[in-house]
Amino acid sequence: MIACYYQKEQYRNFILLIVVEVVTIERHENFYQQEATHRENLMAGATGTSAIGGLVSGLDTATLIEQLVGVSRRRVDLVVNNQTLQSNKLTAFQSLNTQLSAFQETAKTLKDSDTFDVFKTSASTDSATFTAAEIATITATAEASPGTHTLSFTAGSQLAQARQLSSESFTTSDTALNLAGEFVINGTGIIVSATDTLTDIISTINTANSGTDATGITATLISVSDTDNRMILTSDSTGKDAFNILDASSDAQNILEGLGLASATKSIKNATSDGAESDEFSSSSSAVESLLDLTTAQNGTVVIGGENVVIDLAVESLSTIATNINAALTGALKGTAAVVSTTTDGVTTYQIDINGTTTFADTNNILETLGILKRSQGSIAEVHTGSTANTQTTPAGGGVVTSGTTFDGINTGGDANNVVNSDTITLVGTDNTGAAVSGTYTITDRAVDTIDNLLTQIESTFGLGAGSATIDEAGKIVITDDIVGDSQLSIQIITNNEGGGTLDFGTVSVTTEGYDMEVTTGQDAKVVIDGVAVTRTSNSIDDVIRGVTLDVTRVENGSTVNITISRDTAKIKGEVDKFTTAYNEIIENVNQQFAFNEDTKKAGILSGESTLRTIKSIIQNTLSKSIPLLPTDGNALSLIGVTSDKFGKLSVKESKFLSEIGSDFYAVKRMFVAEGTTTNNEISYVSHTKNTVAGNYAVNINTFASQASKTGSIVLTNGIGAGLTDTLTITDTSSSRIATISLDGDPSQNGSTIDNIVNTINSELATERTQTLVGSVANSKTTGAGGGVITANTVFNTINTGGDANDLSNDDVIFFTGTTRSGLSINDSYTISDVSTDTVQNFLSAIESAYENSVSATINGSGEIVLTDVTNGDSQISLTITEPGSLDFGTVLTSNFGGVTGRYALEITASKDESDKLVLTHDSYGSGFGFTTTEANALLGTVGTYTGVDVAGTINGEAATGNGQLLTGDAPPDSSTTSIEDLTIKVTSTSTGLKGNVKLTMGVGELMYNDVDSITDQFDGLLTIRMDGLQDIIDNMQKSIVASEGRLAMETLKLNKQFVALELNLSKLQSVSSFLAQQLGQLAK
Repeated sequence: MIACYYQKEQYRNFILLIVVEVVTIERHENFYQQEATHRENLMAGATGTSAIGGLVSGLDTATLIEQLVGVSRRRVDLVVNNQTLQSNKLTAFQSLNTQLSAFQETAKTLKDSDTFDVFKTSASTDSATFTAAEIATITATAEASPGTHTLSFTAGSQLAQARQLSSESFTTSDTALNLAGEFVINGTGIIVSATDTLTDIISTINTANSGTDATGITATLISVSDTDNRMILTSDSTGKDAFNILDASSDAQNILEGLGLASATKSIKNATSDGAESDEFSSSSSAVESLLDLTTAQNGTVVIGGENVVIDLAVESLSTIATNINAALTGALKGTAAVVSTTTDGVTTYQIDINGTTTFADTNNILETLGILKRSQGSIAEVHTGSTANTQTTPAGGGVVTSGTTFDGINTGGDANNVVNSDTITLVGTDNTGAAVSGTYTITDRAVDTIDNLLTQIESTFGLGAGSATIDEAGKIVITDDIVGDSQLSIQIITNNEGGGTLDFGTVSVTTEGYDMEVTTGQDAKVVIDGVAVTRTSNSIDDVIRGVTLDVTRVENGSTVNITISRDTAKIKGEVDKFTTAYNEIIENVNQQFAFNEDTKKAGILSGESTLRTIKSIIQNTLSKSIPLLPTDGNALSLIGVTSDKFGKLSVKESKFLSEIGSDFYAVKRMFVAEGTTTNNEISYVSHTKNTVAGNYAVNINTFASQASKTGSIVLTNGIGAGLTDTLTITDTSSSRIATISLDGDPSQNGSTIDNIVNTINSELATERTQTLVGSVANSKTTGAGGGVITANTVFNTINTGGDANDLSNDDVIFFTGTTRSGLSINDSYTISDVSTDTVQNFLSAIESAYENSVSATINGSGEIVLTDVTNGDSQISLTITEPGSLDFGTVLTSNFGGVTGRYALEITASKDESDKLVLTHDSYGSGFGFTTTEANALLGTVGTYTGVDVAGTINGEAATGNGQLLTGDAPPDSSTTSIEDLTIKVTSTSTGLKGNVKLTMGVGELMYNDVDSITDQFDGLLTIRMDGLQDIIDNMQKSIVASEGRLAMETLKLNKQFVALELNLSKLQSVSSFLAQQLGQLAK
């Protein structure tokens, strides 16, 4: 027994050793596989508590981890809750900010003076035919005043209408008319070439009606029939002077007659009491040809007052022409001529004024081009002509028939006559009104009856006057409508030849279309306003009753429209209502925030915000306090019916408000708007900003403003002197614009008198110039191509690129760079696809396309390339060309001959003093404006540089800065305050010292706008700062929340790993326990 027990104990110890060995080194294969599989199952859930839910221990590890982490999460939840609170506050403030912005807009409206200067109109009429609204539409602007007016019509009243002209009828619109010459439409030359069709001419006219110098005339093609095509010219504006058309061609051309736009008859165009004036021109010193954009201006000898005057429009200016006319007239004691100027709305124009004669004889349309003479636009009668040219038999005398030829003398064939008595001739058609007519002529006695008897029957049948039907020199019947102008006359002459004869007058057709050259006469509107006869170019009359526009649509003799202009007080009240409504919405919002809810036991989310209290205090104080500097009977809103209730909300008592505004409009207006007034007419209020404080401030001027000015040192009564010349160059230092004026002292030239000098200088200063660049190389064609200069139509392989040869090839590329008017860069190229067909125009078009058609590229008469800005004024247009082979267009510059530097007018004016010295003065005041002058021969005494002076002084004894005539209060130095910052006044005084006071009052609209601005300003507004602060708090909290969430995630992961490790260890122990139990069970057997 003992031995057996001993053996069992040894065996058990042996087994235990084996177990320990297995557990220690885990080498037993089955145990290792089982352990590995179990570990994988546990580790698969190491990243989430749900996967390790006590697989071994039986513990709810997910819940344990959640509870453990939850303890730490409570601190994060507190931050989240606080962030939500701050976000809700921010949202509430943003909502309030929106309300305040809407309220500020209503305040902005009420601080605008125009809000109160609103008017309504009403009208009635005594017309039995039309209502007032059918006669005229009346509107009023802020500049109007209350009152009553009348619009009346007399027998001479008329509506304004646009002038419309018609050309004659042309058979086709696309066939060359073989007409050549130039005519002028509203001061712009129109060129017609012999190859131009009617359509081409229409296109040219419409092209001229574009850009800054548009003619204001539109051309239209109308096709009455396939063989009746006409050009209609219509003024874009109404008025009798809105459309002028003048012939500028030679006597041999007379282009307007050729087009049927005018007759040969001429009369004085601009008659005066004892002479005539030319049209108005923009310069008195530039050649007329350049002023009218003509290419071949005429020259010749005209007759004025019986005296011959030689004029060359290509080179002579108005001043030169006037001098030449004056010399001819004064020498014969027959009158005088001079250049006179007129300035309207800052634009100066010049005319030749001829006195003492009304006798003019033109040559080559020179006087017509100048606008001294004009052609008439009459009406043309319609003409119908038979197609058969009849002749007489030899016994009857031969030759063509006449109206006196008897019917038996008409050659009806073979030098014989087969007309018999009782033959009839049927007449059918329409008269000139379009009414159908018919008639019959019977040949009673062929030996006695004449063609004239038939013609009389024709006149009777078609309602024409005696002499309308005739026989022309070819023996054809000709019928002329006795009413000139458009006609519906149509005629058929049917020879019935009942006796078997062959008499025939042919088919009668229109050979001259009847038409009115002037389809519609341009005329001004003529009405009577408040008993005064008024003439205007438009039916919209806006400059008689201040602030009121009368759009007249009908006139009726003897009728009157009674007009009432009154203040639109209902509209003003409506704006005040918008103000109070927007204000009340804010107060309602604020009150709700401060209200305590008995149910929730809470106040609004912003109830503890001091910012909210401050905002409420600001806007309520502005409305409750008296308005500074206004009289006590007009310095509070309550005085005009705007009051607040116990909750702080506003209401408007309509009857009180309308009563007050009706009795003292300006007092009510001042309660809302800002108003500046002065006690001295030498100073005037201009503006202020939110930095300015209302007040009454004294103005003291230390230096008054002045313009740059120079009075020459030389008396110029007789000009600069015969035989002398000078060139004056004026540079505007503020704009860098330059004007160069050449003066000639000869009696017939522009420097001969002080008046001529002043006119010449002002003409140049007022002229706007178009930037024009010209190439430095004049290209020609090879001898084989006919020689001569190139044109736009020249093909590239005919250009002489050197040695009377051409070295260009297909696909050669022309590169070009430059700048546009505004300075934008251009970099492009043109490829010559085929040198034998591609023309220079193709290259020019490529340039225009690259510049987006803001320039015109051409070849001038010398074969040079020309680049022209399509718009007048300052320009940065430039062009550089890089050519292939030996092709060379040269440098393209404004400084080359024919080039022009673009510029607007210089704001400088020339005049003369009492001793006839030249005076130059800049139009603007202050140190920012001045000019420099140079003189080639120092004959004017103006050389130097001159600058204006700024006003200097104080407002309220405080510093202010001058700029020209404007004096503006300075911002205060650091740590200082001022009331006059940004207060601007205009000082026109020419002396120093105290200049009275400027008073600035600010009404509720102005004050509230500024107050709300201090609250909502996007940079430093009170509410903006608070909302930015809340956003910063929210953003910082968000950063804290994100960081805390990261830490909690790490903590969760850590706990997961710890519980996984616990389960693994328990698993190991469980495995060992199972193994031991198994082994011990074997021992027990």
